[in-house]
Amino acid sequence: MKKSSYEINPAKIVIYSFLIVIFAGALLLKLPSSTTAKGLSWLNAFFMSTSAVCVTGLSVMDVGKELSFPGQVILLALVQTGGLGIMTFSLLFMLFLGGGTSLATRLSAAGVSRKSDIQSLMFVLPFIIGMTFLFEALGAFLLFFRFREIHPFPEAVFSSIFHAVSAFCNAGFGLYTDSLSRFQNGLYVPVVIMVLIIFGGLGFIVIDEMRIWLGSRFRGEKYRFSLHTKVCLAGTVILILFGAAAIFFFENQNLLRGMPFSGKLINSFFLSVTSRTAGFNTIDTASLTNASLFFVVLYMFIGACPGSTAGGIKVTTFAVLLALIKCQIKGSSMTSIGHRKIPHEAVGKSLAVFAAGFMIVIAAVLVFEVSERIGVSHTVANDNFLDVLFETTSALGTVGLSTGLTPTLTSFGKGLLILLMFAGRVGPLTLGLAIMNKRRKQMAYEYAEEEMMIG
Repeated sequence: MKKSSYEINPAKIVIYSFLIVIFAGALLLKLPSSTTAKGLSWLNAFFMSTSAVCVTGLSVMDVGKELSFPGQVILLALVQTGGLGIMTFSLLFMLFLGGGTSLATRLSAAGVSRKSDIQSLMFVLPFIIGMTFLFEALGAFLLFFRFREIHPFPEAVFSSIFHAVSAFCNAGFGLYTDSLSRFQNGLYVPVVIMVLIIFGGLGFIVIDEMRIWLGSRFRGEKYRFSLHTKVCLAGTVILILFGAAAIFFFENQNLLRGMPFSGKLINSFFLSVTSRTAGFNTIDTASLTNASLFFVVLYMFIGACPGSTAGGIKVTTFAVLLALIKCQIKGSSMTSIGHRKIPHEAVGKSLAVFAAGFMIVIAAVLVFEVSERIGVSHTVANDNFLDVLFETTSALGTVGLSTGLTPTLTSFGKGLLILLMFAGRVGPLTLGLAIMNKRRKQMAYEYAEEEMMIG
């Protein structure tokens, strides 16, 4: 039977869209007018474009000094495009130009909106775009008052817009050589950036439900959050609080030493927030203790919420895995959260996402150690393994925090980071779906069952 023209593989659309924008961005960044010096090599141009479109924030250059104003505008446009999500634009094109979509395509949009009919999707897309611009505009407005004190008016305006977009899109690119370290003793800028990062990492589903909840409260009506939103909100709060406490403990005798208590608190919270999704920093990442670096690695691997601008395996995946462990220990055959049963398909997907992410990190670290440190003794490497693990997880989790290893990598190493950033943005499962391009089908038979020891 001939395949319908509307039976389009959503995963391939996501991947092709990202690739097109990355290539276009690399061409623009390669232009002589995009840099202040001799220009970028093709590898560095592709690296910066991939990092921007995948809203990662890893950089092989000083964005504020080595990119010209046109180059910074190009980078900002790439970050904005990646933050909104090429899938959103692709779906928009299909809705208005395609004349219709298959059920599979419509349901793929449920990962962003939980609404599978065309009319709902046509409402959700403008909401996503409008909500993004609203948060970014408010963030830029608030940041302007502080940046106006240190920059001339035009530069203050652009810096405010750049950092607001970068924060909400969870990219972590900044125009300052020290990221945001110059604001570590203040409260205003770190808090504004943190709020933007948190809302950008919650996902549009959660923001939409929060909007409906506020409207219901205003009308005096009751509204019950979905399990997804409850898990995202509770998980985000718990991870931020636990992370801040851990960073405070690990760094109290290191980078936080000598700071007033308020300074220790704000910097601990900032690193806890930015570790899961954005690459800004107010304290020197390379000078963190080994305990802090490893803890940040775990947070970068977890990430933020689905349907957001963040990466990682996602908070909901982590929550389902914890629920599965709890239920297995209790001897229950049902995985549940908040008196709600989690479908077996969701549990299986969570395990697959975790396993795929874990195996990619392990394989990438091994390849890095071979390509960058082959023949180098462990005693000579000086904690290089932790640096490699940190950079690898940061790329795959599209976080952007760095210990300073990225600019020193070989061409092969930078190429591998490009692949990790791309894989981290489109998702291991999406990559698998695009490569296999096969539908799940019901088997007409089952194999004989046999027990085997586990654990």
